[in-house]
Amino acid sequence: MSEKPVNRVWVLGFAGHRRVPDRTAAKAAVMDCLREFKASADGEWVGRSSAAAGADLIFLEACRELGMAYSVVLPFPEERFREDFDDAAEWQRAVDLMKSASSIELAPGNEVAPEAYHLAAREILDVSDALLFLWDQQPARGIGGTAESVTEARERGMPVRIIDAGNLAIAPLEREDGISQKDEFFSRLPGFASVSLLFEELDRRALHGAPRSRWFAAGSISLNQVATVISGVLIAFKLGENAAPVVKFLIVTVAAFLPWIGARFRINDSWMEDRLHAELLRSLLASHSFAPPLRPFAAELFEDDASFLRSAAWRLIPRRKDWSAERSSYLAERLDGQIHYLETKGDLAARRLKTFWTIFRIASSGAMVLGAIAIFAGVSGWQVGERTNRIWLMFLPTILPAVAAWCLAMIPLFEYKRRAKVYRHMAGQLARKRTELLEAKCRTTAAAVVASCERLLLTELWEWTGTRGKRKR
Repeated sequence: MSEKPVNRVWVLGFAGHRRVPDRTAAKAAVMDCLREFKASADGEWVGRSSAAAGADLIFLEACRELGMAYSVVLPFPEERFREDFDDAAEWQRAVDLMKSASSIELAPGNEVAPEAYHLAAREILDVSDALLFLWDQQPARGIGGTAESVTEARERGMPVRIIDAGNLAIAPLEREDGISQKDEFFSRLPGFASVSLLFEELDRRALHGAPRSRWFAAGSISLNQVATVISGVLIAFKLGENAAPVVKFLIVTVAAFLPWIGARFRINDSWMEDRLHAELLRSLLASHSFAPPLRPFAAELFEDDASFLRSAAWRLIPRRKDWSAERSSYLAERLDGQIHYLETKGDLAARRLKTFWTIFRIASSGAMVLGAIAIFAGVSGWQVGERTNRIWLMFLPTILPAVAAWCLAMIPLFEYKRRAKVYRHMAGQLARKRTELLEAKCRTTAAAVVASCERLLLTELWEWTGTRGKRKR
């Protein structure tokens, strides 16, 4: 892998027939197409194919000769895959090419042929940005063949280029609008050569660039209530009865502008992008060794960011570890860290919720009791001292409702009730998942547990981005 800044990785999938009459000419046609794809867009082009006899091996050889990295998707484990080769020399070609692959993946499902070939083809299609086919133009004669992949790629609206297997004529690129010369999103990313450094920079920018719109709203609500309190003090204690309306007007005017100022910061596209992609990289760095190399768990929820995730995932392939070796790191750095964070934030939200509810109940109850006493005193002619009257029957009945209203407004504004419930619930779920991961006896089980943990953590992020409008890409 190069040490250039993290940039867009374009995945070029391939499928073709086993019988190729003129391999030399076919390879030349494939290489011409590869050169054109590489020149069509900024970034790094990588190949993705199976390693069956015939066209697949021609494609992989062309990639290797042009210096293009590639990944291989096998329908079966290598021992079983070898049985599909009639020629020992052809199998040795496949072995040599697989040794040069950046990654080798096994199609899921543990199926037999032809279903296994169908699943391998789907694995290639699902993570490709464009497709190249060496196809005889004949309709599908079953599942798992080249014609089936051509049909599905066209149905998905993917960029497709076809080399006629008969005369090796190269057709024009279909849906070329799916490939852009310059990806504006990647051009805005900080220029770091490693995914870890890119994550740290995005996280730093998001932390320092976070808007404080809730605090502006809280300030507006608080100032409105402060205006009521100050006005009550000026009137009740005769400190400036004539000035009270003016003072209240000035404070309320300032309060009215705070939400407007906060709204200017609320939808901050740059900050949102930084926070979102920092969290996606946090997930990717923690879980990459458990997920398929180019299918990060986060991509299931964030389809719009699939190219970003694949590009970062491609950079992480060399550092993938065995699942059992990576499990300890995931438990300590991802799960334990998130459980502690969620428990801390959930407990803090619960304490603040309890505090605000307590103040609300005291203030609202006090306002009702003192208000009732004031009414009784007025109706019955009950005489009380001037100081008592001003403090207990005029001032407090005026400001206590404002205090109660302020407390009631703070609870939903800072989502204390939701956070207390959701964060504690998530912490409990992750704690149970932690036990499941500790008890996992194989990679499949461990990967399933990690995938469920990442979905749980990323669902909160997905909902968060969904409440802040459509993001620009």
